[in-house]
Amino acid sequence: MKRLLLVLAAATLLLPGAASAAACSPLNCAPSQFTLKNGTLLAYRVSSLAPVSVKNLVTGAEVATLPGGFVYGSTLVHLEGKTVEWYDATTGDKTASIGLPWSIRLAGASQDGARAVGFRLTPDGATTVVVTSATETRSIVIPGRQWDFDALHGDNLVLIKYLQAAQGYQIRLLDLATGKLAPKPLKDPHESGTIWGVPFDRLSSPGGRYLFTLYVSGNGAAMIHELDLATATARCIDLPGSGDYMAAAAWGMVMAPSGKTLWVSSPLYNRVVAIDIAARKVVKAFRINLPYWSGGSGTRIAMRPDGREIALSDGETVARVSLSTTRLVSRVSLKAVAVAYAPSGKLWTLP
Repeated sequence: MKRLLLVLAAATLLLPGAASAAACSPLNCAPSQFTLKNGTLLAYRVSSLAPVSVKNLVTGAEVATLPGGFVYGSTLVHLEGKTVEWYDATTGDKTASIGLPWSIRLAGASQDGARAVGFRLTPDGATTVVVTSATETRSIVIPGRQWDFDALHGDNLVLIKYLQAAQGYQIRLLDLATGKLAPKPLKDPHESGTIWGVPFDRLSSPGGRYLFTLYVSGNGAAMIHELDLATATARCIDLPGSGDYMAAAAWGMVMAPSGKTLWVSSPLYNRVVAIDIAARKVVKAFRINLPYWSGGSGTRIAMRPDGREIALSDGETVARVSLSTTRLVSRVSLKAVAVAYAPSGKLWTLP
């Protein structure tokens, strides 16, 4: 992995929605979108933790608008005062809630959305991790105050530990079965236990086993951090291109219908790349030509249900790229905060 030599504080000023220059949930790194209910619904929003709009991709009808929160699977988790609320993102209905005796900073949820994760600071300088479902709440105290949330799957609670003096951060594993932190960072066995850079985008695999985080650096390098939450293992996968920060920030990710391949594209680097999830490596790459692409707010990306085409948007234009012929199909000037394919293959753009 290329060392992502980025001054974190400076990068936070440049990245829209970057979460404290550290880990981010699936929808709070940049303007984001995702499909629900077997690709028949599209949920999207335009800024970090803003309300989520849901649109029917078959009829074109607006389904619901949900409050800001963290979205996992088809569940949105929202904090209202001291009450954690769960919503069905496919209908907009509130499905459960639990009141807490103290205030927390809601930081994320489990990969299935059933449990929320928050933090409380204690007077003695420690941090209390709060894991709550609609029926049960558990608190675990860990030393220090430099913690943030990364992911939760089963008993594997993955945390971010900030290092002092902006020296990056570590991925740490907290076992909920024992309540103990693993003594060493969770890392790629071939890489350092310290991560430099800023996470700009995030995507989960179907079922939530894998979590992919796109890290970008001030020198234009980028990589995908693939976290296997079932086995608590991680790998770093370098992406091509360097020397252009905006080009690195223009990478977007989308999952193939099979769930076996992660496709990523940066029109500013003129690249489309396929990553084999099981092999944890790039297996296909080709060049595209999309000049004058705006990469400041990331790239929205969607894949046609048959897996043969992707659509890309920078908010001002929409491009279609054939994955089978590796050619640009079309590019039109069109404002779009989100793009998605209907099950029929029709391309939707949301203004």
